[in-house]
Amino acid sequence: MTPTYVTIDTLADHFRVSVSTVRNWVRNGTIPAHTYIKARATYRFNLDLVDQALRNQAQQETSK
Repeated sequence: MTPTYVTIDTLADHFRVSVSTVRNWVRNGTIPAHTYIKARATYRFNLDLVDQALRNQAQQETSK
């Protein structure tokens, strides 16, 4: 199965957050580098990997 890569706008819409929030998540490592491709100023995110990473992070925070 080929991974689905989406734009930053689509990712923000999917998680119902602003594009600025997604950019902050990238900057602070909330969205791990292995979940996206960056070419100059353009990002493409693997939606499944980002979703999984955010779920794992939320699970770790609730188990503390």
